[in-house]
Amino acid sequence: MGLLHYTCPPIIGGVETILLEQARRLHDRGYPVTVFAGRGGPLDPEGPTLVLIPEIDSRRSATGSSDVMRRLDASLTEHECDVLIVHNALTLHFNLDLTAALFEIAGRVRPRLVSWVHDLSWTNPLYRSLMGPEEPYTLLRRHHPAIQTVCVCAPAQSARVIPNGIDPLALLQVGERTRDLVRRLRLMEADAILLAPVRITRRKNLEWAIDAAAALRARGRSVRLLVTGPPGPHDAQSMGYVEELRERSKSLGLEDGVAFLFEVVPPSGPGYPVDAAMLKDLYMLSDVVVLPSAGEGFGLPLAEAAIFKTPVVCSDLPAFREVGVEDARFVSLAGGTSAFTSAVEAALDSPTARGRRRVLARLSWDRIVRDQLEPLIQSLKA
Repeated sequence: MGLLHYTCPPIIGGVETILLEQARRLHDRGYPVTVFAGRGGPLDPEGPTLVLIPEIDSRRSATGSSDVMRRLDASLTEHECDVLIVHNALTLHFNLDLTAALFEIAGRVRPRLVSWVHDLSWTNPLYRSLMGPEEPYTLLRRHHPAIQTVCVCAPAQSARVIPNGIDPLALLQVGERTRDLVRRLRLMEADAILLAPVRITRRKNLEWAIDAAAALRARGRSVRLLVTGPPGPHDAQSMGYVEELRERSKSLGLEDGVAFLFEVVPPSGPGYPVDAAMLKDLYMLSDVVVLPSAGEGFGLPLAEAAIFKTPVVCSDLPAFREVGVEDARFVSLAGGTSAFTSAVEAALDSPTARGRRRVLARLSWDRIVRDQLEPLIQSLKA
């Protein structure tokens, strides 16, 4: 399959960025992806294939649609392109020979064309006066029955809406070791990420965190609980406690929902597997920091969570109160696991947390490609 635009990265532009995001993710999902562009490149040699066709550049001198048609048709055939996503070239006037050639190609059985609409010359006040009454100008506003139209917002008739996306890991500048963890644990597919940034000792009372994760799962949320620290180094019984927690997780159906990161993260050198850089990433990626400790000397994780504006649910201990994080949710130890679970649910249902999750659910590129773009491609291949 192919994606086409006048130019591609490293040329800077919104459409160029979107094209590359789509191409990379489709390539990662196993599609043989070819990017067709008039100018740009090179792209990552391990990623999608790039084919430069100068005739489809927006800056070319017009030589006639037959010339464009000949070069484009040869490239589509060579790369066995069965679906072609065309970004803007069917709705903007920057290469009308290309527009005409694409209309001719649309009359064939293959490739099936998708017009991905970001901008329209006919509705843009800057370009409206440039539009002529004849072809090929009128092609820019004509619906071709064999072309599937996709709009990024406010759909036209016969169009579907697939929005532009964001790359949360790039925006947060998440490191490569954390990215690997995200991929292996499928963290971006979760509805809630709970972070317990503690060593594993009995006084951390991690049973409550596991019970809260199980309750969220029972209520239909996909959840991941991440415990960052290794077993305590001074308690010979610590590994026994790890086994108890593992058995508790299993009994509650959370084998894939609870991760003890000392078992999962390969060390990058001496010290903890979860180093400061990864811990920073996890604070930013998590929805709630959970600290159900039965006793603490100081509440450092509350201070760290406050720096990253990550909500905190913790037991009501003097050491935690003294940190001075006023918007943390403090739960009395007398309230038990049910009170702690209710507080976690309340944190996840706060307007800020709901808004964050709504954006991730709707606008992360991985979900858009998986849930919207890939089904569209499969329907056109059928």
